[in-house]
Amino acid sequence: MSEDRFELARSQFERALIRLHEALTENETDLVRDALIRRFEFTYELGWKSMFYWSRAQKEKMPEVVRQVLQTAFRAELISDADLWEKIKDSRDETSHTYDEKKTIEVAAFVRSQAVHAFDALRDKLKSL
Repeated sequence: MSEDRFELARSQFERALIRLHEALTENETDLVRDALIRRFEFTYELGWKSMFYWSRAQKEKMPEVVRQVLQTAFRAELISDADLWEKIKDSRDETSHTYDEKKTIEVAAFVRSQAVHAFDALRDKLKSL
């Protein structure tokens, strides 16, 4: 069952990442930025869920708690920069719970410069498993 959940989460993560890349090709306007942020949030959610289900498929016992999943993923070398993933988590939390245009602009820049590369690296790692 865990293996099936992992494969489903991984394929959904890959599709969300493709959609995020589509948003990244557009010139940034308020509307595109909002779409970019929403796609970032989806991609993040599906990314950490993929890590969680992979860990479960490896018989790792842990609660479905983001910080523990990220720590386990770092130890298992699914991700190479735990601090970056914490920043991704914090950025997602900031954009999903409030709307602040200044923060949205900052997060969009962060997604373009760092987060998407972390997502790409996770996709590549998950494909190689």
